[in-house]
Formats: sequence, structure tokens, C-alpha cells
Amino acid sequence: MNRNQMNLSEMLRTLEEFLTKNLSSFENKQAIMSVINELKTKNAEIESLKLSQSVSTQADYEIKDSDEEVLIATAVKVSDGLKVIAATTNNARLKIDAKISQWDLSRMRKDNMYVRLKQLNVAALPYGDQLEPLGITKSEVDSLDVESTRLLKVKPEINIIQGKTTKATNDLGETITYINGVVREKLDLLMLEFKLLNPSLYSEYLIARKVNNRAAGHSSKDTKEK
Repeated sequence: MNRNQMNLSEMLRTLEEFLTKNLSSFENKQAIMSVINELKTKNAEIESLKLSQSVSTQADYEIKDSDEEVLIATAVKVSDGLKVIAATTNNARLKIDAKISQWDLSRMRKDNMYVRLKQLNVAALPYGDQLEPLGITKSEVDSLDVESTRLLKVKPEINIIQGKTTKATNDLGETITYINGVVREKLDLLMLEFKLLNPSLYSEYLIARKVNNRAAGHSSKDTKEK
């Protein structure tokens, strides 16, 4: 939500408050009441879209990165254990299967990394009894498969959230532009009647209609709506 949209949104809320406060003056004006009802509906939509648009995925990424670090550390631990077993038993195949490092894993594409961790899990499963004396538990071995499967799903889920946030941002801008246009092109003209019949009410309307230009880094001041 950019600064101009924030300013317009604030004006639209202030305008709704003014119209609601003075609703008795408009109850017999069907055209004005129609605009007031639409303004209320669109303001509610704007508030809802603000919530959707403000959803951040930063925390999701930070949690995912932290979980990956733990998983990589576990993989290196299991790999070291398998390397010990391979050296002890002179198992060349196991030595190849266990060949993995933190540096290798951190440089891999995420999908490839998860596949590699699942392969390490398969290689380690037959050696559970031999890994345990080395301080490597069954749950750690299992986590290579379980956590890889879970984390594979996290990125698409975050992408879905980001897609919804982007759509909400676009819808928010369109909704603000639309209802601001309705106010400018319909309500402003309809309210001219009160300029003649009730100048005080009309003056209050103009005050409610002003856009408070709260530019970042500058003191706020009332400016003519753009």
C-alpha cells in the first residue's frame, strides 16, 4: 500500500464517519444514500484487503532456514557415523553413500539437497544398531526423510501466501481507486445541493473530503485531492 493509497484510504474512512454522523440529513436522498452504502461496503473491503496484503512470509522463511540448518547438521553427523562404519568394515559402497559435507549440501539446489538427504537416510537405515553407539539415534536418521519431506512442501506454501498477498495488494489499489472515483464523480455533485440549502453541513463535508497528505519524512498538511 503506497503513501497515496494510505492518504485516500484515511480520507474515505473520515468521510464515512461524517456521513454516518449526519445520516438523518441524507435519509430522504436516495442517490446519496446509495453512494453512502457503497462507500461503507468498499471501506470494509479495503480494511479486509489491508490485512491480507500485510501478511509477511519473512518469519516462514526464517523458520525454514533454521530447520534446514538443523537438518544439515544432522545429515553431517549421520554421514560421519557411516564413514566410521565404512572404514571399520572396509565397505567401499557405504563409503560412497556416506560421502557428504555441509559445504556440499549448502551449495545444492534445495530440491536436490532434500533428495540427497533422503538417499542418506536409505543408506543409514540398515546400520541403526551400529550408529547408536556412536551417538546417532534412530530419530535422527529418520528425520533425514521426514524433515526433507516436510520442508519440500514449505516453499510452495510460502509461494501461495505471497501470491495471495500480491493479489490483495492489486485489489486494494483498484478498490481505493474505484470508490474514490465514485465519491468524486457522484457524491461531490450530489452534495452541491447542500451548498445552497445547508452551507454549514457542506463545509463540514469539504473538510471530511480533504486528503491529508502524510508524505514520509515531511510534516502532514491538507492538500487538494489529486
